[in-house]
Amino acid sequence: MLKSILLPRAARRLHRKAALVVRSFRRSRSGVAATEFALMVPAMLMIWVGMVVATDALTADKKVTLLARTLADMTTQMQAVSQSDMDSIFQATEAVLWPQTATGMGMRVTSYDIDGDGKVFVDWSVVPSNGALRGGYTPHARCASSTDVPAGLRVARTSIVLSEVTMKYQASVASQLVDEMFKGAMAGGEVPLVDRLFMRARQSNKVQFNPAPAGNCPGFVS
Repeated sequence: MLKSILLPRAARRLHRKAALVVRSFRRSRSGVAATEFALMVPAMLMIWVGMVVATDALTADKKVTLLARTLADMTTQMQAVSQSDMDSIFQATEAVLWPQTATGMGMRVTSYDIDGDGKVFVDWSVVPSNGALRGGYTPHARCASSTDVPAGLRVARTSIVLSEVTMKYQASVASQLVDEMFKGAMAGGEVPLVDRLFMRARQSNKVQFNPAPAGNCPGFVS
């Protein structure tokens, strides 16, 4: 008789203890924050890296555009230029990139003459004497015909200057991760940036080159 009374009570106590343990377990939050943090870290890291690289790359691209404009602007303010003059301009415009490093830098300036029929010919073309600023550019052959000048800029019997700039942007962080995030655009954490700008001479009808090349090419002659 005593056993029959005690056993149900013991069972009820055990049931209550088990229920308390289950409720306590369900209410427990210890370790949840650490688990959530561990799950979020990779995504947060990728977002951070992506923002850093994208912002840095956009800044570098704007600086390349500014460099092309500065290069054309300084050249077209001259009435005549020599290789020495252009080397000084190339060296000065490189400072526009700061604090970006001039990795894979290349610059070229070309003056085109346009004849009465709107055909374009190279008057002169210059790259830096410093190979580190030349990149893959080489001077265009004098008097060579060209299709570089857009139709809207081919005003008969005029001259126009083209500045070209290229630079390899190097990701500042996590190159391998950047390659995965920007597939097709980056390799080895690098992306090529290129810009070009046409501008007319401001101080004269055209920018002459010194010493003057022998003979005249087809097209505009000042």
